[in-house]
This record gives sequence, structure tokens and C-alpha cells, in this order.
Amino acid sequence: MKELIIVNFEEIYLKGQNRKLFARALREQLKKKLKAFPELVFGKQRGGSLFLELKAKPDAERRRLMMEIIRRTPGVTGLYSVWTTGTDKDKILEAALSMARERLARGKSFRITARRLRKDLPYTSRDLAVEAGALIASQLGNPVDLTHPDWTLNIKVRPEQTLIYDKIVPGIGGLPVGTSGKGVVMLSGGIDSPVAARMMINRGMQLTAVHFHSMPETSPQSVEKVKDLTRVLTVYQPVIKLILVPVLEIQRAIARHTDSKMRLILLRRFMLAIATALAEEEGAGALVTGDSLGQVASQTLENMRAISAVTSLPVLRPLVALDKKEIIRRARDTGTYDISVLPHDDACAMFTPDNPETRAHLGYTENQWQRLDTESLIREALLQKEEHIFRFNPENIRKFIFHV
Repeated sequence: MKELIIVNFEEIYLKGQNRKLFARALREQLKKKLKAFPELVFGKQRGGSLFLELKAKPDAERRRLMMEIIRRTPGVTGLYSVWTTGTDKDKILEAALSMARERLARGKSFRITARRLRKDLPYTSRDLAVEAGALIASQLGNPVDLTHPDWTLNIKVRPEQTLIYDKIVPGIGGLPVGTSGKGVVMLSGGIDSPVAARMMINRGMQLTAVHFHSMPETSPQSVEKVKDLTRVLTVYQPVIKLILVPVLEIQRAIARHTDSKMRLILLRRFMLAIATALAEEEGAGALVTGDSLGQVASQTLENMRAISAVTSLPVLRPLVALDKKEIIRRARDTGTYDISVLPHDDACAMFTPDNPETRAHLGYTENQWQRLDTESLIREALLQKEEHIFRFNPENIRKFIFHV
């Protein structure tokens, strides 16, 4: 009897001519993330499923970690642990009882579902379900409940083997990283931008992160916080480059030469302009922000237009129609929320005037922009950038997802 992990990826399978490319990309992402699990051997792909074989049985904690790594890989829609045996009825019943001994808690109700794909076998699907249920009930003493069971055991008799499994663990869906191009995400230490990053990663975009800081006016802890957020995001994209860019001199120039109510809009334009330059270096085709319409002063339609006019690249705003409650829910699910709510200094928040412009006119914005030596300020900021590479480590799941 062997144990398999079957990984489903329905959305990839529906992509027609691209499905081989997408399936290969998913396989490579999983291999990168599962290097620490040599007992897991990659097998064949069948239809919309990838078969992984366990050569050694992991303990409960290691199994949980392995399943979570697979579950949180973009492109995976579901996975389940399967025991395999032949098509002999007695062997099937023996395997079903063994799985029940291991996974059915004492006193909990259960049911059996059985499906026989081979019609030439000397038993029916109903025979299997009834006999397996009777065996487990008599041996373990658990009650049968066909309508609202605590646990369900599934038996699927295929032409060449029988699959026995209980629950299907839902994946996060989406597309494998890198199959939808590259982007640059403007990553702050707040709640929103890490969620935006996760959403675009989930749609197959490979991201480079850029963080703008005002050190030494802001604390080094604010940068360390962003590094931790990047570590969490490697759970979804195994390798992420984080670029740190100082904007303190840009802020000082804006404060000296422009209308105070335009400070935040002009700073955001600089950030987009710098991100555009970085996107060209990285071969990226889009910018990603955590903007949500109407959430703060700079996130009105007029201000978004005035800010975005500085770049020729598309600016993707995956949170634009989400309310704060939904964004927080997604941050908790991603594993970034507890880090994001830690106190920190923010380059934009510290620079926000008492009465910020909420309905900026593009012409006036351009007028204020012309007061600054923008090319020189952007060039100097880029010369001082720092680059850091973060790679997935299973401990990131223990620390940030499991909180162990």
C-alpha cells in the first residue's frame, strides 16, 4: 500500500494550448518549495492532477507543514492524501479500516462513499460502502451517520488501482507564478499593499517589491517590518527581490518648493516614477499598488489620475473595490496582518499635510511637478537603492502562518 499526495489544478487545465506550460510552471514552483522534503517524490501528471508519492511516512507536524506549503502555491485548487491498493475487495476493506484507525477520532460519526469505475469486478459500489462501514463500526465502535457525519471516507476503484482518502484540502487557486508576466509592487508596511501583492502573485504575476523609506527620519524597524512582510510573501512566490529606495531628499525638495497641500500627491508621483524606472530594469510590464478607492486622501479618482499620469505603465490596483473589512480578512488569510499592524514609521504618513488635496487637477499637478528637478532627484534616489533577495523557507510558514 502506497501513500500519494494528489494535487489538483483545474484552472490551469482549462487553459487550452498553454496548459502544458502552466502545468510545468506549477511543478517547478512546487519543487522549489518542497526541497526540504526528500521523502516526497514527484510522479506523473494525469489530466488536471499531479501525483506525488510519499516514500516515508512523515509525523503529523511535518505532514501538516508539507500540505500547507502545497496548498498555498498559486495554481493549486485542492489536494488530498490518498492511500492506494489493488482492486481486491478484501485488500480495499483492510486499507479502509487502517485509515479509519489512524484518522477517525473516537466517538465521532462517519460514512463511506464508494465509486467503482470498473464494471467487471465481482462487487458493486454499494457492496464496498456497506461492508467497509460495517467493518469500521464493528472494529472501532464509531457510529454511522449518512447525512451529517463528522468524517467521510472515500473509496474510488479505478481500472488499475483503488484510491482511499478522506478530506480534500482546498488550495488557493489562481495561476502559477511567472505565467502572467512580471510586475513591480510598491510595498509599504501597512495592511493593504501586501494583500495587493498576494492577489497579483495569485494571478500568475512574478513581482519585484520596492519599498520607499525616509531613514534616518524613520526608524530601521520600519524597514525590518517590510522585510518580514516580504518573507511571508515568499510563501506564495518562492523568490522575491526587495528594493529599498530612500526618499527623504525628495520629501525635503517637495516641502521647500511646492504647495503644501500637494505634498502627498507629488511624493506618490515620485514613487511611481522610480518604480517605473525599476520596472524597466526588471523587465516588468506593470506597477502594482495597494490603493482602495476613497480609503485615504490620495485615493480619490482625481488624485489617482494625477499620480498615475507620471508613468506609461499600467498601474494595477487589485484592492480598488474592496472595503477595509475584506482587506483585513485577506491580510489575515495571507499571514501578513499581525506584522502590518505593528507600529511603524511610514514615509507617506509622516509627510501628509493637515489639509491634503483630495481633488487634484492634472494641470495644477504638472505645474507643481515642474518646480522640482525631478530627473536629478529620481537619479539620486536610484543610486542609493539597496537590493535584497528573499527565498522561501518552510520556517516562514511555521512562524507567520502557524505562529509557532
